[in-house]
Amino acid sequence: MREIPLTMREIPVTIPGRPYVVHLGRGLAERLGEVLTPLGRARLAVVSSPPIWERHRSRIARGLEGAAWTEVVVPDGEKSKKAATLQRIYDAFVEARLGRDALVIALGGGVVGDMAGFAAATYMRGVDWVPVPTTLLAMVDSSLGGKVGINHPRAKNMIGAFHQPRAVIADPLFLETLDARQRQAGAYEILKCGIIGDRALFDALRSAPPALEGWPAAALDDAIAGACRLKAEVVSRDEREGSLRRVLNLGHTLGHAFEAVTSYRRFTHGEAVGWGLIGAAAISRRRGRLPESDFETIAAAVDGLGPRPGLASLSAERVLDAVARDKKAREGRVPFVLPVAIGKVEIAADVATGEVLAALDELRARSARRPKRS
Repeated sequence: MREIPLTMREIPVTIPGRPYVVHLGRGLAERLGEVLTPLGRARLAVVSSPPIWERHRSRIARGLEGAAWTEVVVPDGEKSKKAATLQRIYDAFVEARLGRDALVIALGGGVVGDMAGFAAATYMRGVDWVPVPTTLLAMVDSSLGGKVGINHPRAKNMIGAFHQPRAVIADPLFLETLDARQRQAGAYEILKCGIIGDRALFDALRSAPPALEGWPAAALDDAIAGACRLKAEVVSRDEREGSLRRVLNLGHTLGHAFEAVTSYRRFTHGEAVGWGLIGAAAISRRRGRLPESDFETIAAAVDGLGPRPGLASLSAERVLDAVARDKKAREGRVPFVLPVAIGKVEIAADVATGEVLAALDELRARSARRPKRS
């Protein structure tokens, strides 16, 4: 049996009272039990989705050899991220007689992680959990930071909690089974981290091939580590999105709105965020906060990662309504994260409706000129 890879990286998330480590290394899934042993949990529940479980069950079984564990397989996709699916997870936990000493393992993408994490946060008033992300998007975004929850029919992630994991196990070998669209979705989130605070990471993604097709493994692993480090630094300083952590929402205010008005069916989360990144940059440029050259560089970097579904058919009224319902709204205002340079952002609480409409018009025009994903 192989030992834990010598190339494993450990990225600390130093949240006061709940610190943990992101373990990043190829082959870690087959050493899962060894990595989890220090947590001292007696009973495990692995929550996953049908395609992921079918594809990766044997690796997880080898990793958990000798441990007592229960499998919980639930539907995946944003359409399934709802109360009915959450109830199925609770039912499985009760049937398996999981107690307060249980450990929930979330094997899958961001949807599975959000649901399993929320189930862990609320079952018996909170049990431990560990995300094992199988998508690039989940590795660099949703698996780290403790934000868990489900969607409301009219707003994404409206029902949720902060529940920090005990560890994150990121094995890039999972990514070898992803299709181009899933890789591209994750790449937008890495690019976002570069725009927020890491020019070298931004430049790496800017020079990467579309959908990261054929990108060397070392470059991919470095990019994952870079994005995780940036997010770990931010959430360690602001666990519950009081101020600083809001910067991680760059591209998400419009991105979540685009997902909501299309019933989570047209865009991947990353594709919606990609449009949102350009939209935020457009607002910042109109305000005179972002130089034209930086706007064009950001927009070209987003477009360089590959095609996205178009925006022409989206109702401006419905997008504005979805923006207004954003869960980060305060006193009727929705804060926007705006880039002011590549590697620097600011939070603006006074973005007017006219500014959002102008950004939408620009995005529509850009969408009409760009190749679209069918």
